Amino acid sequence: MSKQTAIILIALGGPRSLEEVGPFMAAFMGRPAPPPVVQTIVERYKLIGGKSPLPELVKAQAAALEHELGSGFRAYEGFRYSRPTVAESFDRAINDNARRVIAISMSPFATEVTTGAYRSACEGLGNNETCPLFIPSWHDNPLFIHAWVEKVKAGLALFSGAEQERAVVIFTSHSIPIRYIEAGDPYQKQIEETIKLVVAQAGIPEWRIAWQSKGARATEPWIGPEVEPTLDRIAQDGFKAVLEVPIGFTCDHMETLYDIDIVHRAHATKLGLDFERAGSLNTSPLFIKALADIVNKTS
Repeated sequence: MSKQTAIILIALGGPRSLEEVGPFMAAFMGRPAPPPVVQTIVERYKLIGGKSPLPELVKAQAAALEHELGSGFRAYEGFRYSRPTVAESFDRAINDNARRVIAISMSPFATEVTTGAYRSACEGLGNNETCPLFIPSWHDNPLFIHAWVEKVKAGLALFSGAEQERAVVIFTSHSIPIRYIEAGDPYQKQIEETIKLVVAQAGIPEWRIAWQSKGARATEPWIGPEVEPTLDRIAQDGFKAVLEVPIGFTCDHMETLYDIDIVHRAHATKLGLDFERAGSLNTSPLFIKALADIVNKTS
């Protein structure tokens, strides 16, 4: 077998069954979660199909990327808190005769909260010749922007003609503690830059930025505003339709299928808003081309 370039798509991971919820939470938190907390999360997973779709979606993204890149490339999924781990995927790549390894954070926005953990997972792997080249951020890749423009336009098309013209687009991302931003973390700035590019190319007249999935037991300030009060203000301002765009995520998981599709939708419905959600990127052909473009610009 000839030498080739390996790409590892790195994500948090997720439980593949209800039985894996507790172990996944323990790996993520660094300690076992209290049984009542685990049960609460189990109930949420029951509402979205009994598992996280993320592991299989990232695997599918890797397969699609490998096909897009063609001969000379192999792509793998690697997770921080579930299997296959980043180290396991790295070993597999080396066994498959990789001459070079590129590790891509599947969060396009650099932050110590997630990409910092991904970078740590790559440290110490291989030697001077095979250690992974880690790509922490690609938030302004043109094809990535086009992929989101496509999803936003498809989401707006779900409304009637009149509603499309007056719909407010809410771009949402996972909130993090403000102390990271104050320490120089580029996460919030990069997300805002991505949103502005999407807004300009999609020609969106009414839009907002909101932050979701704040830690339930958070005792310090996190980035705001949150989604629910943002929906409240939109309703108070007389708008009738809202499209939520999960721009901070690259595939479906708990934050889209539960937080948005269930919690945010219920809040919007209570306010009398017509609510839709833009589809996640998942294996969007444009998104896969964006990943290939990142690899080709690195190779």
